[in-house]
Amino acid sequence: MALLDENAKFLKEFAEEGLDLTQIRAVEFAHVFAEPADADAFAEAAVSEDASVDILEPEDEGDPWEVAVTYELVPTAEAITAIEEKLETLAEKHNGESDGWGIYDDE
Repeated sequence: MALLDENAKFLKEFAEEGLDLTQIRAVEFAHVFAEPADADAFAEAAVSEDASVDILEPEDEGDPWEVAVTYELVPTAEAITAIEEKLETLAEKHNGESDGWGIYDDE
């Protein structure tokens, strides 16, 4: 399944659960890295006016470092896919990979 179709499917499920997708939402994109230096380099590169970035240290030894990049946007499959693809390319340049995304509802 193409990434755009997969993201549209997830958004449809969120809408069916009652989430209003016409509102601006915090959409968090997760990325994982084996080395803290790679996580730091990715986080520095991913920071922008539109995004906030958090580095999460591993809870257990051997677990990956996680970097969460959060955008505030009206969640559409097209917008999420464009950001996801851009961040995945950036993560790969820093020896990491994408680990999915989620919408966090403040309501």
